[in-house]
Amino acid sequence: MLSLQVKIMVRILVSLLLLIAIIFIGGCPALTEKKENNLPNSGLLALVNQTCGTRYYESNFPVDTRLFEHPWLVQFGYERELVVNYVFQGLLIHSKYVLTTVFVVQFQDFGQLKYARVGEHNTSTNTDCEKLSLLEETCAPLAQSILVDEVIVHPDYNMFAQINDIALVKLRVAAIVDGTAVAPICVNDDLNYQSSFLLVASWCGRRETGLSLVPKQYFMKPISPYECQRLMPRHSVSFANGMFCIVFDERHTNSTELAYEPNLRGGSGAPIYTVHDGNRILLVGLLSYGPRYPAKLHEPYVIIPVAPFYDWMTGVIEADREKHMYNTLI
Repeated sequence: MLSLQVKIMVRILVSLLLLIAIIFIGGCPALTEKKENNLPNSGLLALVNQTCGTRYYESNFPVDTRLFEHPWLVQFGYERELVVNYVFQGLLIHSKYVLTTVFVVQFQDFGQLKYARVGEHNTSTNTDCEKLSLLEETCAPLAQSILVDEVIVHPDYNMFAQINDIALVKLRVAAIVDGTAVAPICVNDDLNYQSSFLLVASWCGRRETGLSLVPKQYFMKPISPYECQRLMPRHSVSFANGMFCIVFDERHTNSTELAYEPNLRGGSGAPIYTVHDGNRILLVGLLSYGPRYPAKLHEPYVIIPVAPFYDWMTGVIEADREKHMYNTLI
């Protein structure tokens, strides 16, 4: 009879041969889809579906966002003594992966990061609905609260210099992606991409009023590194890997009422995005950090771009998929 070691080696060899045969006959799924997919960011899109960044609305960007306007926004739940508080956000880039900043995943004031709530819009209601007319309304499916399986911080993250401030949150089970209430955002992979048309979306607000019930949406504009450092004299701002600064656009800085002033308190991990080819939302960066509260309207926020980390993100997701495929074959 064959020894146990020999049996194990034979089994592994057979599994490897089977995997090679599958790739040879059917082609590597990710690479095949990447060649055939003409949508933006097809490399990452091949890992999710072919509807990233699709806009539900054709025009306008109201401050109080509408139902289905940001189906890629994910809110995080922190648990302590069976009490869960949902704050901060990330972006669904894959049915099992959410992109955010390191501050968000290491935040412990409310306990341990335990849940990711997908498909959320109005945090005050169980079922999110919006009126289409006096007699008609549309409603979204219930939000999905999914356990966090793993947190993957970028290996070169530096807390003191605030560089490489990016992390992936792996979900225990895949989110149910319907393309309307829940969908992945397109992720920029072009290191040279620039746009002056930028927005931010977040459940945010002043201490006096609390976090907004629905995500706020503000126009932002980029400023030069020199201007950013001048406006943040007490910070040594790093511009490594294309980090840049933004401030509120003038259309949001003329309010005479404090309650209506824009404020990004609670905005950590929020998306900085633009509209790309085919009226698609394209993720350009993440809100890394900003001025101490209460922030003045002219003070800048520091953004970490996603393009320099595109290969790292896709590498993590691909490696996990290949590991799962290998374990399934064995």
